[in-house]
Amino acid sequence: MWLFFFVSTPGVGSTRDSNQSNTSTVTKRTTLTVPLQLQADVDKYYITGYPQNVKVTIEGPSALVTATKNTQNFNLYLNLKDLSIGQHRVQIKESGLNSELTYNIKPKYVTVNIQRRETKRFAVDVDYNKESLATGYEAGTTEVSPDTVTVTGADSEIEKISKVVVKPILPKGIKSTFDQEVLVQALDKNGKTVNVTLNPQTVHVKIPITIQSKQVSINLKQKGDSNNTNFTFESDVKNIKVFGTQSQISAIGDSVDIPIDVSDVTSNTKKSIDLGSALGNKVAFTDPETINVTINTGSTTSSTNSSSNSTNSTNTNNSSTDNSNSSNTNSTESNNSEQ
Repeated sequence: MWLFFFVSTPGVGSTRDSNQSNTSTVTKRTTLTVPLQLQADVDKYYITGYPQNVKVTIEGPSALVTATKNTQNFNLYLNLKDLSIGQHRVQIKESGLNSELTYNIKPKYVTVNIQRRETKRFAVDVDYNKESLATGYEAGTTEVSPDTVTVTGADSEIEKISKVVVKPILPKGIKSTFDQEVLVQALDKNGKTVNVTLNPQTVHVKIPITIQSKQVSINLKQKGDSNNTNFTFESDVKNIKVFGTQSQISAIGDSVDIPIDVSDVTSNTKKSIDLGSALGNKVAFTDPETINVTINTGSTTSSTNSSSNSTNSTNTNNSSTDNSNSSNTNSTESNNSEQ
């Protein structure tokens, strides 16, 4: 009886039905970014010119729009199956959208280029600016891993490739080994990038950067004009370490001459000698970079000799005076005797 009363009474279920009706009639609009799919033989053909993703704006019942947004259970695609090699303007189509939804795809059309697909392996070259190395430093054999990459693209683009290269950017004045992942590029004869796909897209590049060194003894040599020829040189440093390229170090013997300029020296003095300048930039640098040199002119010895001579002269004069006095005394005594 209660069920009969509930069903037959006017207006009892009308509120619920009205609410459902209002919900279903509320519209909503949203824009989604969706991957664009290709319907084509991609193993045989290489297709370019299309975007990876497109935007679609859908509008319809709120619940349906929300469900579609959450599930994205529809596709946007290009049908290229019946198209020949070359360029084509193709409309983007959809499948799977509910018929109660309206939609607008942007862009509606795209221009694609269909070419025969080709895959080829290339060795990876390394191109970098050697001027970035610090003075005296040298780069060893470059290591690239992997040293070859697979290049895929239209056969016409593959033919344009002059070389596959990585261009590591070395910091200015680098003194240590360069070790980084670097992007791979396929270039034509003019150095422009070719539109192909590379696998892998980066490779590991290692460039050993070192400097050669050698320990040598030093010989202090007089340089410059001077009236004094009795110069002698002293330094606590007897050996130094020189650094440079392989060719520079090979050209250096077991000892090196260090010129000491005495043209402005008039007395005993000390000088700080820059070894790099003294060696005429034959090496990159030295350790230590400077040495202290004591320059002896021999003036102390000369002064001593002069003093000695003066003393001898004084003694001689005194001796002469004594002898004269002695003679005078003898003469007086002789006269007294005669008287």
